[in-house]
Amino acid sequence: MHRMDMMGMKMIMSPSTGEDGEVGGALVKGEMHIPSLTGCIVYLNGNPDLQHVLNHAPSSGGIIKLPKTEIGGGNGFMAFFEDTEGNMIGLHSKG
Repeated sequence: MHRMDMMGMKMIMSPSTGEDGEVGGALVKGEMHIPSLTGCIVYLNGNPDLQHVLNHAPSSGGIIKLPKTEIGGGNGFMAFFEDTEGNMIGLHSKG
């Protein structure tokens, strides 16, 4: 992870080489970014079992909104939690 400030925004970047399906990205906090429970939901990969990630949400200030739930059709599991800024975050895993 790499932290930086840019144009009044705080950023945490997760760089990626793009190899082996690896995905990079960034979390950005700034005045023009308004947290929301009803907007776009970012799903994070929780493999091999999203429950391990979800277990950390409450102790970090998050609120579980949907516990680990089977999607059906062999498509794995999903869960939702509200982060400390008021965003809805989705998790997905195969197990």
